[in-house]
Amino acid sequence: MTITINRRAALAAALAIPALARPSLGQAPWRATRPVRVVVPFPPGGATDMLARLIAQGLGEKLGQPLVIENRPGANGVVATQNLLGSPADGHSLILATADTHTVLPAANPRLPYNVAEFVPVSGIASVVFALVARPGLPVDNVQQLVELARRARPPLNYASYGYASVSHVAGEVFRSAIGAEMTHVPYQGAGPGVLAITADQVDVMMVPVAVANPQRPRLKMLGVAAAQRFALVPDVPTLTEQGIPVLADAWIGLLAAPRTPAPVAEAIHAAVSEVQQTAAFQETLRTNGFSSLGYGPAAYATFLRAESERWGRAVRDGNIRVEG
Repeated sequence: MTITINRRAALAAALAIPALARPSLGQAPWRATRPVRVVVPFPPGGATDMLARLIAQGLGEKLGQPLVIENRPGANGVVATQNLLGSPADGHSLILATADTHTVLPAANPRLPYNVAEFVPVSGIASVVFALVARPGLPVDNVQQLVELARRARPPLNYASYGYASVSHVAGEVFRSAIGAEMTHVPYQGAGPGVLAITADQVDVMMVPVAVANPQRPRLKMLGVAAAQRFALVPDVPTLTEQGIPVLADAWIGLLAAPRTPAPVAEAIHAAVSEVQQTAAFQETLRTNGFSSLGYGPAAYATFLRAESERWGRAVRDGNIRVEG
């Protein structure tokens, strides 16, 4: 099973959607009148937090007000998302959401205390590509050897993730299903602990962002990249597709505003974000930290999110991944 979408097609579809309302001629574009807070649903130090602070460096200047980063981890993004629900819909409160918090989790937990579709798309900023890594003591050097071992292993091999009902979990389950092997899921509280368990030979394999795994290359085996093409950060690592397993996995990161935020406000914020994104320094930081740039405005981002909900929702259902309560 391939979990992917054609982003070119998604953008083409977005162009067919009527443009979001813009300020009429003579009406000044929206400007922030007080500090803008960006809620991050993860602790400081992770990839999402790093991206938030990178955006904040230039975005505050563009909006005319400082950006305040608020880290509110907990419950796979539920804590941060609920915090935004109580904020005025005036553009001064945003969330740096991810595929984990606003695509995979809603598919796995239909009882969330909010509807993620009500949040207003502002800017699709970046995506992270995943890689399949293995512990150093596992007697395999490529994906085909792993497939052969996984199919005959008793007890079954296990695969780690950085959390139940995360992109890492779903991507691992999709890989397990694609190779037709029984494997046991072992969730960890974050990508860092999961990778450390791999390097310590405590768990067999893991689907994890390339940027997280790459610094640990001397202490683990990076078997394949879950992308359509080889990834620039690790050009020596073949894709899973090259090795006969067409599994593609990446996770988006972007800004959403509170429900009922007016379209002109979202457009104005995106215009400022776009200026920051287009700088050479920002693009270089993305590249060296394992991100791919998205650059979607509100309309294209909304179309993209609908497509992402469909593809990850299908993978969640196929894997029978559910969060109760």
